[in-house]
Amino acid sequence: MILIYCANITPRKEYIFKHVFRRLMLQDFKFTSEVSEFVSHSGVKFSYGPKPLGEELFIWSHGLLDENGIDDHEIEFHQWDELPIFFKAPERSDIPFDVFSAAFYLITRYEEYLPQVKDDLGRYSAKESTAVKGGFILMPLVDLWIRKLLILLNRSFDTTIKRELQLKTIVTIEVSSFFKYKGRGVMDNAILFYGHIKRFKIRYLFKQILVLLGFKIDPFNNYQQLIDSMRNRWKHGRKIPSATENMIFFFHLGRYNRTDNGISHRSRRYREAIKQIGDYVDIGLRYSFFCDDNEVKAQGKKFEKISNRPLSKTMAAYSKISTPGHYKRLVDLEKLEDYSMGYETMPGFRASTSHPFYFYDLDYEVQTPLLIYSYALHYKSISGNMLNGQKQIVQQLKRRVEEVSGHFIVMYDYAQFEQGLKSHATTILEYIYDKEV
Repeated sequence: MILIYCANITPRKEYIFKHVFRRLMLQDFKFTSEVSEFVSHSGVKFSYGPKPLGEELFIWSHGLLDENGIDDHEIEFHQWDELPIFFKAPERSDIPFDVFSAAFYLITRYEEYLPQVKDDLGRYSAKESTAVKGGFILMPLVDLWIRKLLILLNRSFDTTIKRELQLKTIVTIEVSSFFKYKGRGVMDNAILFYGHIKRFKIRYLFKQILVLLGFKIDPFNNYQQLIDSMRNRWKHGRKIPSATENMIFFFHLGRYNRTDNGISHRSRRYREAIKQIGDYVDIGLRYSFFCDDNEVKAQGKKFEKISNRPLSKTMAAYSKISTPGHYKRLVDLEKLEDYSMGYETMPGFRASTSHPFYFYDLDYEVQTPLLIYSYALHYKSISGNMLNGQKQIVQQLKRRVEEVSGHFIVMYDYAQFEQGLKSHATTILEYIYDKEV
């Protein structure tokens, strides 16, 4: 057990220390404010505060974890060997910055509670993030910090604390529209038809007509190919419980509007496909773009009715997670995992970690049961690159995640696998799962 001397315990300290030691290091720990207990402890220990007790292993405290509410903290970047850091220690400290406050700041998305510039869809802009400004967006920086902390503890106390974790690869697929033409309403197809004529896309026009007449399959009808890409990796086509590779489909079941304009959840073909896909890979719910508190519950019930299983995995349409609004709506739903954390527009780690973490509500200063999975890459952000360029980015991110035994999560839009589309989406899908990457 790791003993930590700390003058006072706050909810923020309990949250981040649990995350660091129990979830990332897989080690138990204990706080103490008793000097005698700390001194007499013969195992791994350190003090955390504004100043050391004596000559013990000491990590300086910035003070963020003793605060309540939101304040605009100045962020200045420095270096710890090859890694960027902030909240630099001004006094003697065995680590040159407050690693716990910095980790808390990044994974709670503290900065997203502050006034911010939004993009066209009302989302937090990646360019405004601390990770982009500090040049570490492509690093799971929190995980790398903790790995160095672990090395320091082992060296200081001649121990061999090991993290028995392994890389997990997950492909998530956002299904905003399950069919391109089939199953859509008359008005939707009329709008698409007019668009093809207006842009003089005769080939697409004829394809639409042939699909609607039943002479061609819908261009989006490709889910079996995607499922097979996973089944081929399983023993005898059956998923191994301990498998480190996974695929999750997130289905739209809400009302349609100018942003969400696919087919209705009332479609028999759509419902049957959801059940069929759920027999082979994990499925979850994609909340609609204009989803309010009432819609969260209503769409959850639709999912459970259609799939005949409890809702456990969710995501927000187009990763619109206005912090903390989206997560607050999900807190009351027990045992829920959300996969919205990431940037559609830029590769990298939005929360600077590749490990799942619990949502911490900064308004109420409490850890919630909502578990957040952060994706490292949305295929949309690299789809315009040449194939080799796409592979290089995937390789760079996956190797970073492998270093820290995290979750390598890649998000796709279902439409990116459209049949006949000139795209490297399927090639990159196979490359993501490649053991040699």
